[in-house]
Amino acid sequence: MYECGDNISLVETLVRIATERLGLEEREVSHLRDHLENNDGAKSVMREINTGRKRYGIEGVPFFVIGAEDGESSVGRPYGFSGAQDQSTFCEVFEEMAGRLA
Repeated sequence: MYECGDNISLVETLVRIATERLGLEEREVSHLRDHLENNDGAKSVMREINTGRKRYGIEGVPFFVIGAEDGESSVGRPYGFSGAQDQSTFCEVFEEMAGRLA
């Protein structure tokens, strides 16, 4: 997995990016390295993936959810759609949501 020529599947690459590009302080580096090497966030990520599958019927990527995360708000239920979308799709959704807020 490469991003801008960097292999982001490597712990050392992620640590370097965090320090150089995101300004992670040196005292936090060992915590980040431990977190990545021990796969500490895996259960949380899988929980979120399973929640998305159940709540929105997500079966593939990309999948976009726009709107209230808790399910209801003044703009109604969130919009969910799958696959690569033209920018006009996003504009239509945002315009409809903005109209409901007015």
